[in-house]
Amino acid sequence: SQGSAALAWGDSSASSQSCSRAPCPSVPSRHGAGKAEDTFKTSPFHLDLWFYFTLQNWVLDFGRPIAMIILPLEWFPLNKPSAGDYFHMAYNVITPFLLLKLIERSPKTLPRSMVYVSIITFVMGASIHLVGDSVNHRLIFSGYQHHLSVRENPIIRNLKPETLV
Repeated sequence: SQGSAALAWGDSSASSQSCSRAPCPSVPSRHGAGKAEDTFKTSPFHLDLWFYFTLQNWVLDFGRPIAMIILPLEWFPLNKPSAGDYFHMAYNVITPFLLLKLIERSPKTLPRSMVYVSIITFVMGASIHLVGDSVNHRLIFSGYQHHLSVRENPIIRNLKPETLV
């Protein structure tokens, strides 16, 4: 029962254990002598991961502005994260795990250091994006006007002390 539960969740180690005694043609060998072309032809499409990536994108990326419209701005003071920031944070936490699962299921193995550097690069880029969106959102609600230069913006002109400008 443990093997079937692991297979339902897509655990590749359990699938290789269940096929270790007999040949298992449905699971491509990671280190076997098989041809690369055969591995790619038999490589399955991971519908579950595609579904999770799609659901996450729709809820956390497209739902972010909707949540910001629905939830009152008064609930999120300027010194606290907004609803959109929480959606972005969830995206930054969930996506690396989905990417790791996708890489784990790959028929070819990658060096562990390459996987780690790739995931870290993604998280750093997504975090920079989160900060940029958060600052932009706060500037707009504070009265900053993007079509004006920084010096011409009323919010910057009224900034005290003037040495900050």
